[in-house]
Amino acid sequence: MKMAFSAIKSIGLMFGRGNVEKKSRALSRKATALEEGIDKEIEYIFPGSEDDKDIKKYFSALGIKPTSDKTKIRSAYISRAKEYHPDISREENAEEMMKLVNEAYSALSEKSLGVDNLRDEKKSVAAMEKLALELYVKLRNSDYDKMVGIARRGVTKQEFSAIVADFCDWNKRFSRVEKAITGRLDKRLKALERHKQKCVGFEQKISRDNLDAMASANRCISGINESLRKGYTVRSYADIAFANARERIMPIEQKQKEILYKSIR
Repeated sequence: MKMAFSAIKSIGLMFGRGNVEKKSRALSRKATALEEGIDKEIEYIFPGSEDDKDIKKYFSALGIKPTSDKTKIRSAYISRAKEYHPDISREENAEEMMKLVNEAYSALSEKSLGVDNLRDEKKSVAAMEKLALELYVKLRNSDYDKMVGIARRGVTKQEFSAIVADFCDWNKRFSRVEKAITGRLDKRLKALERHKQKCVGFEQKISRDNLDAMASANRCISGINESLRKGYTVRSYADIAFANARERIMPIEQKQKEILYKSIR
């Protein structure tokens, strides 16, 4: 009976370990998808230069994320070199791929970190401020056309005054600009924060002897933290850019408001 009980217990542990590993893989896949979503939003807010695109190509060639450090870059290079070295690989394009892998390793070894750090704060803020101002002008023109269209249909002076007052509320319009630029990023950051809590909770429940699952959970949380760091850095740039844009817009809108109100007196 003791032997039977021991066997049953061992089988139970095996199935339990399998469930843990399955859960770990699922959490990692979800984290990767959320992290990629944040990367897409960052790219939308300020698309990279041609140099940035080359760097991204190199990360792709090595099969690693732009958040990878030098240790991971070297490890990926060794792995890829073993896979594509012409003396070993049977791939048709092995020589071409090996050349790209060497080029990627050489380029990335000269950089301290990934793509997100190739852009400095000043350039990032300037790019985002430009995007905000361009979008604001488009919204303002659209709102102006709507206001004129309503006036042409015939309204009382009181009604038109209310329409003008709404049009002159440029702060309300600029809030739409902010939401259009960073709204999706904010949602993705919140989603990743929630997923991080799930990963942390899962890590705390893993048996200490399940080293593979522990390592996987730690890598997942580390990747999430790096992605959150990038996202919140961009968000801080956005706050500066939006404040700068508001300062430029305010005096212009104040003058326009005076002109509009004079026209309806």
